[in-house]
Amino acid sequence: MEKGVGMKKNSVAKMFVKSLLKSLLGLIIIIGVGFASYKISYMVLSNNSTNIGTSSDNIKNIIEDAQIDEVSKNLIYVCDGKKITHLMLEIYNTKTNNMDYLTIPAKTDFTIPTEMYQKLCTVNEEVPQIVRLSKLKDYFNDEADAFGYGELIIEQMIGTKISYYTVLDQKVYDSHYSEAKTKIKFKPQSTVKSDDVNNTGTASSAPSGKISVKQTISVASDAYIKQLKDLAGDEKKIAEYIKEQYDRVDSNLTVYNKIGYIESYKKSNVDYFHYWGIPGTFNGKIFTVDTKACKKYIDSLVNNEVTYTEAQNLSNASEADDSDSTDNTVSSKGKNIIILNGSKITGLAASTKTKLTNAGYTVGNVGDYKDEVLTKTKIIVKEDGMGQDLATYFNDPEITVGTVSDGYDIQIILGTVDAN
Repeated sequence: MEKGVGMKKNSVAKMFVKSLLKSLLGLIIIIGVGFASYKISYMVLSNNSTNIGTSSDNIKNIIEDAQIDEVSKNLIYVCDGKKITHLMLEIYNTKTNNMDYLTIPAKTDFTIPTEMYQKLCTVNEEVPQIVRLSKLKDYFNDEADAFGYGELIIEQMIGTKISYYTVLDQKVYDSHYSEAKTKIKFKPQSTVKSDDVNNTGTASSAPSGKISVKQTISVASDAYIKQLKDLAGDEKKIAEYIKEQYDRVDSNLTVYNKIGYIESYKKSNVDYFHYWGIPGTFNGKIFTVDTKACKKYIDSLVNNEVTYTEAQNLSNASEADDSDSTDNTVSSKGKNIIILNGSKITGLAASTKTKLTNAGYTVGNVGDYKDEVLTKTKIIVKEDGMGQDLATYFNDPEITVGTVSDGYDIQIILGTVDAN
């Protein structure tokens, strides 16, 4: 009798183990299929990025294969719980060691292109075609999905391929960044017509068919700048710092790959970091990016081959490169420049000469402007395309082609607005 009971128990145990193994095998198959679908979805969506200079041959899984580029473009998400509060595109050039930060308003709405939207619906049919960037985490059940697919959506919105993304929580952001108010001036190219500027809320008309939009941008805080300066180009300290920071953030770029940038980071000067707004319009509630103008703007930062040699005047965070063609731009270095003081403020011409000379420009002479007192600085050039690179040293200067003093190529007449 006891033997029969024992055999029965053994039989039950075997059946239990067999059922358990079948369940585990089924679970593994489900996970495998789900992961495969997940990867395929990213691949398919990435193949829709041909309009931003990518192809199916070189696109890899965005979650697993963040790129290390000569010019890296890091999409920074800032999250406070479920809500995305800030977004920035960090552009780092390993050749010039320039670091640029482009603020993307979290209140931005973007209409996903139809083909991409149809493919996104196979991932989650609840995703709306018009997405609000601050709500990306609401559209997907998994955070990695939200940030990964969000990266693809934002690539379409700004017309630029992104290298990888990083996620900060609100406390880290608050300790590293502060905010500054500025204006962005640009020539509308896709989402806004110049004759609609009076209907865009905070947008106003500006010279040469441009519009001007007030923006709040993120800049490195004094505490963060001090923290970075304390690293003092020390390779070991930088490596330890990166590892420490990665314990506080999420990213699809590995610590190992991030450390690959150490040699370049050693040469980067935190005092010369530059901060920018983004071309687009704001109606008081919703921001809309001008994709074509934004792509052109980012391209001008990516293709900039001149190393920053002085701190940025944040009032110039509005100066997007919106010329119709970069081929028309002529470097002012090597040109003979004369500076006239039209502000009647003693010493302004001399200090401006020192600033431009230190930046590599040739200033042949300074003097006083005999006519009226100017508010805004004027840059008068002999040929179209000249003087554009000088604009960043002044507060919204007027650049015109005209007659300059004999023996000079460029004449700068200083206004009172640049006295500060």
